[in-house]
Amino acid sequence: MPAWLLPLVTLAPAAVPAAAVPAAPVPSPAQQAPAGQEAPPPDAEEELELEDDIVVTGNRTPRGSVIGDIKPEVVLSGRDIRAYGASDIGELLEELSPLIGSIQGRESGSPVVLLSGRRISSFREIRDLPPEAIQRVDILPEEVALKYGYRADQKVVNIVLRRRFNAVTAEVETNLATDGGRQVHEADLNYLRLGNGSRFSVDGEYTRSNPLFETERELANADPNRTLLAASDAAKLNATYNRTILGNVSATLSGELEGANTLAGLGSASDGQPLRRDARTRTGSLNYALNGDLARWRWSLDGGYTRDWSTTRTDRDYGTAVRRDRASSVTELFQSEATLSGSIVDLPAGALTATLKTGVSLRDLHSESRRADLLSSTDLSRDQANGQANVDLPVFRDGPIGALSFNVNGAVDQLSDFGTLGAVGYGFNWRPAEAIRLIGSVTHEEGAPTIQQLGNPTIVTPNVRVFDLTTGQTVDATTVEGGNPSLLADRRRVLKLGLTAKPISGTDLTLLVNYTDSRIDNPIASFPTATPESEAAFPDRFDRDAAGTLIRIDNRPVNFDSSRQRQIRWGLNWSEELEAPPPTGPDGQPLTPEQIEERRSEFRERFRQERGSGTSESGVRIGGPRAFPGGGPRGFGGGGFGGGRAGRVQLSAFHTWRLEDTITIRPGVPELDLLNGSAVGARGGQPRHEIQFNAGYNRSGIGIRLNGTWESGTTILANPGGASSPEDLAFGSLFTANLRIFADLSQQRSLVQKAPFFRGSRLTLAINNVFNQRLDVRDATGAVPIGYQPALLDPLGRSVKVSFRKLFF
Repeated sequence: MPAWLLPLVTLAPAAVPAAAVPAAPVPSPAQQAPAGQEAPPPDAEEELELEDDIVVTGNRTPRGSVIGDIKPEVVLSGRDIRAYGASDIGELLEELSPLIGSIQGRESGSPVVLLSGRRISSFREIRDLPPEAIQRVDILPEEVALKYGYRADQKVVNIVLRRRFNAVTAEVETNLATDGGRQVHEADLNYLRLGNGSRFSVDGEYTRSNPLFETERELANADPNRTLLAASDAAKLNATYNRTILGNVSATLSGELEGANTLAGLGSASDGQPLRRDARTRTGSLNYALNGDLARWRWSLDGGYTRDWSTTRTDRDYGTAVRRDRASSVTELFQSEATLSGSIVDLPAGALTATLKTGVSLRDLHSESRRADLLSSTDLSRDQANGQANVDLPVFRDGPIGALSFNVNGAVDQLSDFGTLGAVGYGFNWRPAEAIRLIGSVTHEEGAPTIQQLGNPTIVTPNVRVFDLTTGQTVDATTVEGGNPSLLADRRRVLKLGLTAKPISGTDLTLLVNYTDSRIDNPIASFPTATPESEAAFPDRFDRDAAGTLIRIDNRPVNFDSSRQRQIRWGLNWSEELEAPPPTGPDGQPLTPEQIEERRSEFRERFRQERGSGTSESGVRIGGPRAFPGGGPRGFGGGGFGGGRAGRVQLSAFHTWRLEDTITIRPGVPELDLLNGSAVGARGGQPRHEIQFNAGYNRSGIGIRLNGTWESGTTILANPGGASSPEDLAFGSLFTANLRIFADLSQQRSLVQKAPFFRGSRLTLAINNVFNQRLDVRDATGAVPIGYQPALLDPLGRSVKVSFRKLFF
């Protein structure tokens, strides 16, 4: 694209009517897939603003949209995304966590990620790509996952990349704890090329973390040989190649190698010798994805091979000598899934659509552990075949009650070690008005424990501080981790009702409300904290000496009898573009409407000429104002990649209100009420209220973001429902806030003129846990138990990170 074009097309959208821009052809299905990018013009950072502002006519839905009739809850433009100041897509999703978290699934709220409305080989494929390469992000409710062969318990994030991008991204950062003792250094190098119908990326990353010892924090009974945070070295390298084959099939191949070495101090032996744990993990993966269209149907085939292997060596004090235990495991996974979705028949209210998925996976786990002279080993395998179907039936398109559709879905899993497990669900999607959407669903499903939960190697760790609620003592006990081959499959029923509303027309304000009610039979969980209730239910998991002191606890996972959770999560997302400075001419004076129209006409004519002559392939670099005689027009949208010279403000805030959270460990054992004195973890019960927020302001390349979480206080009662006890613990409320300030140095014109190296660069200062807050735990007398010292619960505390990032175009 010639240099004269950019300042004209980067006029604010409101200033350029749709008719003023030549209509682009409607992309073919293959072009909407990741491989369907157009031939690239020359690469330059100013292009990063281009696709946000061009208005394309003749296309009903934006390029790369998901299938189905459920619209996104939130849509983020390229400028919105860059205003977050994230370094890669993985970091961007962390910033978006208040928007993409789910409260109804198995996967800890992690979302399904699509690329241009298509399945991907794995998240590794796009995790390290720079956000500057993104044109748009759509965030959709869990029910959209059904249309892609996933289960309806994860939000869907659809990422649409730009058609053209070519840059090397380099970043270095250092992270220091303000309390001292901990330093983390990281370097990352990424290359991404989009265009010519292909996508190619390579990313390498190295991270080094220094250890943090107990003596570097104000701790009672600190051991100079015990680390609070282990030392580690980690590195990874991945590459992805995507192109169109066989005419209209998008093909992707991606691979990754990752490894980490960690060294932790476990304290001192009886003779003063240090005890250590040395762990090494390695992961290798090779994944593929094929996406195409067949008549009215979309199809995909994706999968791959992953191998994980780890070795852990742990020193143990046997009194007369220190000996080293060893545990190792190798896990292999091969999987492949085929998905087909499209319309079956046209009905008056729309098309009856279906999604069919079938898949196969082969998992193998070999683990062994040696403690003293005792050797034990485990070999497990799981062959799994699965099938899933989802049907969407439209009832009204614009009927007397608005638009209404229903869906029904079912899935069957055949597991070699657990037999046949099934799932069935049904729901509705109702839009009574253009600005209001209601979604409801009910899911019944069975789920097997993972092969790791069944067969991970047994790892014994000495000298772990544990608070024993039975005696009110903090003791150094031995803990046992690993798999439990006796686990059963769980059965769950989840009801969800969701509301999405855009109450103020013409603004980017979205309100979201979700209610979930779930009941699980045989839930699988890590072993609960040491309480009289848990010891009564699992007496074989606790060992005590003759004086009653807890000396050993087995933390391997267990099945509870049942659990029940009910909660409401509601909140808002709002963003607004602040007014940009008016466009100016070479003399710095604002342009008149006649001058703006004259330049539009020039743009249209020369755009047609350049497209016809192929000049856009010439390789001429867009050079900003210097590419124009006399300095060129200024103020037509501003270059750079921080959101332009126009300002931007954004706010999202969500409140989770837990109405019920109970567990029945065993029949005949009192029910655990996690909201009222019971606990299954060492950090107290379940907070009844939790608030997440994320706010940001960005203008002229300077951005500031503040995010945080507040949780209400909880308790652990030694006798829930009974009289108070000296062993009761009170966990205070906790508020943590993180601040990030960044500067797009490209938009600091005087700096770039003096030092062109800073073109395409960004400097970031981040402060995590700004107020250095840690969980405050007190017993009935108001004292802090030794095992709950704040620095034990959060060794790092406040940390400061400085990073420098540069794009080489």
